[in-house]
Amino acid sequence: MSTAIAADLLAELTENKHPDVKLLLDLRERVFGDPALKRQAEDALDRWNASRERQGVLLYLLGRNDRALKILESEASSELGKFFLARALADNGFYARAEEMLAAEFKAAKSRESGLPLARCLVMQGKYDEAGKLLGQLKDDSPAAKAARIELLYRNGRLEEAVEQIVPLFEAHNNDRFVAFAYAQVAQAAGDDDAARRAYERVAQLPPVAVDVLINLGTLYEDEGQWELAIKCYEAVLRDYPRHPRARLYRRDAEASKSMLYDEDRERREDKRLQILRTPVTDFELSVRSRNCLQKMKIETLGDLILKTESELLSYKNFGETSLQEIKAILASRGLRLGMRPEDALSYAPPEEAAPVVPPEATEGDSKLARPVDSLELSVRSRRCMERLGIKTVGDLVSRSEPELLAAPNFGQTSLNEVRQKLAELGMSLKS
Repeated sequence: MSTAIAADLLAELTENKHPDVKLLLDLRERVFGDPALKRQAEDALDRWNASRERQGVLLYLLGRNDRALKILESEASSELGKFFLARALADNGFYARAEEMLAAEFKAAKSRESGLPLARCLVMQGKYDEAGKLLGQLKDDSPAAKAARIELLYRNGRLEEAVEQIVPLFEAHNNDRFVAFAYAQVAQAAGDDDAARRAYERVAQLPPVAVDVLINLGTLYEDEGQWELAIKCYEAVLRDYPRHPRARLYRRDAEASKSMLYDEDRERREDKRLQILRTPVTDFELSVRSRNCLQKMKIETLGDLILKTESELLSYKNFGETSLQEIKAILASRGLRLGMRPEDALSYAPPEEAAPVVPPEATEGDSKLARPVDSLELSVRSRRCMERLGIKTVGDLVSRSEPELLAAPNFGQTSLNEVRQKLAELGMSLKS
């Protein structure tokens, strides 16, 4: 590759009164493809003597997105500066502000350079109808534009059509980052996480790498329990976009999950055991004598009962060997015994732990709907989708349809199957 490419980029930016945006973006792609050329272009920053606005544009073209945004927010005054300010805002996750600026640019020019990032801003805000109308107006049959239209198919619940169209497009243009990204998203939605991960990893080797690629790849790594790789993805985003809200949140969550994985698993087991220890002894079919004795001894739960020893129970009036064997059998069925310390009861997990005695059906009829959705113990990806959709209770969840959930970013067939299974365990289902 000729070293003149970096010089061409700088010349276009510093010497041309009205630089060609399309040419600048094309040169950017070529410079990013060669680290030596990128360093050559970066060297110009040390001896920069053009306007500060143009410096902000160069920083964006070199992937210095946070610095570019800081400069362009105060210096952008020309059409060129405002265009790259809008691109920097979109790349940093400020979609609403970027949409406003790109919409004016697209209305005037109907160009691919403004249309595709504007469509991405609309999609990321859930404005699928508007994105569809925009892509319909965009007279562009490039692989990137086709990929954007296919992505919109799956977000609108037309997953089978999306799969049929993206596979041949990916086979023909697997080195196009936009096509590979769309393929990864559709594969993820269809439940093929392995294919999705491979495609995301492929795109991550084609700089400049989009934020959504690294974040989606990070969530896949988290689902697989590969916390270190997930954290690296989020940190890669934050190197260029230190203020990116989702990357900051996801890195914090991944670091917490990595350090708390064992503790969470232990707490979950202990919570199940606590439910058993809190079970009232009146829930069991005890003989009248045993029940009366326990009542007089003020033993109300299994947790109270295990604190007693055999000799303590037998020393009580009317409590004999028959009652003792009856009590021991009940405790044994729950993995418990007399004279057991509470901490031992919490840490002990029998091979087949009995289900809690009180079933959900014994509570009020709408109690299941009021349960927090966190109680379903969903995967990281599904849980985050619930948060983005504002779903806080099981009632909120069952009011949603399958197409609504599948339209959410990162919510694919695997997540849908997981939600179906969790709801089925409660005798419930999504809105039809």
